[in-house]
Amino acid sequence: MAGFFDTLFGGGAEREAAEKNRALAAQYQTSALDYLKTGYGTGTDAINKGVAAYDPLAALGVKYSAAGDTWLNALGVNGADGSARATQAFQTTPGYELTQRAALDAIDRRRAIGGMYASGNADQDTANWITKNLYETQYQPWMSGLQSAAGMGGQYTAGAAQGQQQGYTSLADLARNYGLDQSNVANNYMGQNVSANNMQAAGEAAGAKNLLGAGLSLAGMAFGGGGGGMLSSLGGMFGGGGSTLNSSPWSFPMATAGGNWGRPQVSYG
Repeated sequence: MAGFFDTLFGGGAEREAAEKNRALAAQYQTSALDYLKTGYGTGTDAINKGVAAYDPLAALGVKYSAAGDTWLNALGVNGADGSARATQAFQTTPGYELTQRAALDAIDRRRAIGGMYASGNADQDTANWITKNLYETQYQPWMSGLQSAAGMGGQYTAGAAQGQQQGYTSLADLARNYGLDQSNVANNYMGQNVSANNMQAAGEAAGAKNLLGAGLSLAGMAFGGGGGGMLSSLGGMFGGGGSTLNSSPWSFPMATAGGNWGRPQVSYG
């Protein structure tokens, strides 16, 4: 604790208060930044989990969107190579071979009944029937399924993208707010230190004024004022034009009548 004279002339009380305020401001800054960091970490973890929850939907969108590529190939959009890939994909569907075998078996039975095994017309009829049957029962539904799957793939992809975008937007907002909060803490800390510095400076300035005022008062007591100053006291020790110092029982003749100083004569009594 500052002493009396340090407080009076050196701004000691204000300096101690300013130092305490600086210490409290530093503690506030450390605690506030720790709290903000913890909150930011918790927030980012939660948002990232929310974004990750859309991953299965995004993966499903990728799978369904692959049907869209095959559909476009079947439409001839991607050229001859694309069409060939679409044909190969269709021929590998589970219903393609099953339908073809069933159609052939049915035709063979009909031909056997009619005795038309070697007939060219029967072979053409078989080919036409298989083509018509495959197209109507397999290819058209297959194309419709590809189109539907492509649309679902787009919906799944869009839904996942929208959800993830919202999560990333929340992350960006959280990061921006985190930066603003850190800036506010820094501004508060700076403001507290500025106030502490001003307090200390004001105390030291007041102490300097007190010291100056005390010095002037001492000077006034020494050199005049109220008829009782030191110089007045000294002047009273000399006679008003006299030639002896009468402040003691000793007498000291100081000058002759002609104004010349003579040898001092000391007498007592």
